[in-house]
Parts: sequence; C-alpha cells; structure tokens
Amino acid sequence: MTHLQRIIDRLTPNHRRALQWFQGHQGQEVPWPKPMADGTFLVNKAKGIHKPAGLEYAVSIRQSLSSPYADRDPVVRPDGSWTYEYYQEQTDPTQRDSQFTNVALLACKRDGVPVGVIRQVKEKPNPRYLVMGLALVQEWEAGYFHLEGFGPGGEVGRPVFSSAASPQTTDTTADAFNPTSIEDARRWINASIVRRQGQGAFRAVVLSAYGSRCAISACDVVEALEAAHIFRYLGKQTNVVTNGLLLRSDLHTLYDLGLLAIDPASMTVLLAPKLMGSDYGPLAGTAIRLPVNEADRPNQAALTMHASWAKSTWGE
Repeated sequence: MTHLQRIIDRLTPNHRRALQWFQGHQGQEVPWPKPMADGTFLVNKAKGIHKPAGLEYAVSIRQSLSSPYADRDPVVRPDGSWTYEYYQEQTDPTQRDSQFTNVALLACKRDGVPVGVIRQVKEKPNPRYLVMGLALVQEWEAGYFHLEGFGPGGEVGRPVFSSAASPQTTDTTADAFNPTSIEDARRWINASIVRRQGQGAFRAVVLSAYGSRCAISACDVVEALEAAHIFRYLGKQTNVVTNGLLLRSDLHTLYDLGLLAIDPASMTVLLAPKLMGSDYGPLAGTAIRLPVNEADRPNQAALTMHASWAKSTWGE
C-alpha cells in the first residue's frame, strides 16, 4: 500500500495544489476545470495528457468521448481504489517516445509521481467530466499505461494478481496462507466477472437481442458470454443494445485488443494477420449472427470506428 500524502508533500507547491484539486474532487462530475488561482492549468484542451511547460512530469490525463484511442474502462475495487488502462498518445506503440506527453508519464512512473485522471461523460455544448482522482503509473505495455488509482482514504492497492510484482521479493510473508485474503480475492474476482460480462440492464438486453448465443461462435453457455461494447464504455449513454455485441469471453478480449473486428459492410469477422495461422484463423470471413429485431442490430458507425482503429494496429 502506498499513502498519497507522503508522495505529494515532496512536490513543488504549484504541482502539489494541482494534484490536490483532483484529490478533493474525486468522484465528482464537473464542467471543464478552470486554471488554478496561481495560473496552473489542470487539463489541456489540445492533448489528453497534460504536461505543463517547465515541468518534467504530466499533471493529468483526460479521456474524451471523441478520443480515437482505445482506452479501457476503469475497474473499481471494494475499497475504492481502482485500475485503469490508458492508451498513449500516438497509435503506434513503437513510437511512444516521439511524444513528449508520453515521456512525461514515463517520468511519473519512474519517480512515483501521481497524475490526475478525468473522463468526459457528456458531450458539448455543456460537456461534463467525471474526476476519477489521482493514480500512479505502474507500468507500460503495448501502448497502454497501467494506472493504479488511490481510494478515498489515500491508499492505492496492488492488484490481487499483479504482473508487476517483483519475483525477487524477500518478503517472508508473501507465501503465507491467509483465508481472509483469499475470500477477498474471490469477491474481487466475482465482481470483476460481473463488470466484464456487462452490467445489469445492458447485459440483459444484449443477451435477449442475440438469443443468448455468441454472435460469432454461437456458444450458448451464458456464463461464458459477455456484453461487449462496440464503441468503448463511456458511461450509461453507451449502454444501448445497438452498441453491443454478445461475445464469448475470449473473443471479447480479442475484440477489445483490436485483434478481431467486424466488417460493417458484410457483417463478417476480420482478423489481425497474426491470428490467421492460429486456432482462430477459421473465423475470418464468418458472418456474425444478427439480432432478429433490426432495431437491435449493431450501429454501423460504431463498427466502422472500431474496425478502422483495429486495422490501423495490424501493421505493428
């Protein structure tokens, strides 16, 4: 566990006050944040990652509804801490360091400096933003910055199963059997499954629209089926049946990674070249199962946006 106050106390006053704004507004829905009294900007209209001039570190990251990047949904734990996968600026992961904003986030990772996180939840003319709070940049992989968010108590927890955990740890309690922790992990896993499968009404309408069968594989094991967002989840306004596909869990993962997409013209499966020789290869060109009710069928614009983004990554 890492306590927030000990971290921000070592920052410059302007930097500290900016981060305290995100800390103080955690969980609140706000209009576009105004500059601080000292002139410090909290967010940047031109860039999703805000790095003030003269500062080595990024102060905040912003996800907008019109973003071309495939940021993933935050996952909130029972204690209020959270995780978030935020895609870098520049679609090509190999060009990460060509963007000074990405370099600034890497500096935050290196030195353990938090960033503020804010996500747009309402479009113009009166845009609104949800303040997630502060997070540490834990790692970078394949274009994604993995963020660990602080809970209301100022603590950030390590994920139950963390790929970042050091194999050289000398903590003699690491292998201790703790049934309480195991039970906490079980509850966290169950909550994660619910979030992954799709929340409440959205999951129900997508299951109904697709007859409780995967749109690609026809799998009818409901526990293995997930209500996938064609265009990433950005609040309740994206929880509509036409923005949903019912997919088997492994296919949902490939879809979210951009390794699988749907051709909006032919409604057939598109696969990344790297999957063509795999067990998934035979799925290429397969016509997806569509809802009987035409009003429930996938939104063409959303499919086009996802397919365009996915194909743009296949040359990497």
